[in-house]
Amino acid sequence: MNYLAHFYLSFEQEPLIIGNLLGDFARGRLDHPRNDRYNSSIKQGILLHRQIDSFTDSHPLGQACRQALPDHFGKYKGVITDMYFDYFLAKHFADYHHLSLKHFTTYVYGVLEKHRSVLPQEAFGLVDSMIKYDWLYNYQFLEGMNRSFGGMSRRYPFLAGIERAGAELFENEALYEPYFRAFFPDLISSCKDFLSYD
Repeated sequence: MNYLAHFYLSFEQEPLIIGNLLGDFARGRLDHPRNDRYNSSIKQGILLHRQIDSFTDSHPLGQACRQALPDHFGKYKGVITDMYFDYFLAKHFADYHHLSLKHFTTYVYGVLEKHRSVLPQEAFGLVDSMIKYDWLYNYQFLEGMNRSFGGMSRRYPFLAGIERAGAELFENEALYEPYFRAFFPDLISSCKDFLSYD
């Protein structure tokens, strides 16, 4: 899953939101000295991030969605599926959360700013761009997805070709949406079980 889903699955717990972001930056064992700056609640968020990724990668519906993508996307199918699922979550956010998407994304940006001192420096650029260009809110629009895929292709040469994923979503949205709709309740339940939430 991508950023919006990770933040949604933090269940409005600030340390989990920070930890879910840090899942892309904290490497290896969390008891390593390099991770001493993070308290136990943030570390739980990092572990939650890893649980979300593992569950998504191994779930039959996640695998089926990746297989449905054209072969020319190759090893980037997982990244594209994560982005598509964020698009569907944003598009149907009212079905899953009591806050509107705008209010939720504003809340998340506030949490990221509030805890900026905890973030590693290499995360600053990502967070600043996310807030400046309102990534989370704009995931609901095909134009926003096109910008995201285009930006990924420009920033990361190894992702060359991923910019075509926006056109694929535009042409075959009805093919991919049922995978998300069937999968996401399972992911929510998995995360609640992981956190021992009722």
